[in-house]
Amino acid sequence: MQLNQNDYTVEAAAGGGFFAYYMNNLLCSAYGETPDEACENLERVVDDFVSDMFMVEEYI
Repeated sequence: MQLNQNDYTVEAAAGGGFFAYYMNNLLCSAYGETPDEACENLERVVDDFVSDMFMVEEYI
């Protein structure tokens, strides 16, 4: 899933590095050494989250 810049926010972590948060679900967050790495990791987290939701939907 390609995230739009309006879909997430990136903040500097206290100990170094960066956290990226998906605005529609704050449980989807990721860490990276750079803002770009945090965003790439966030895309993977969101993809996994969406895949898991489809599996739950198929189970029900």
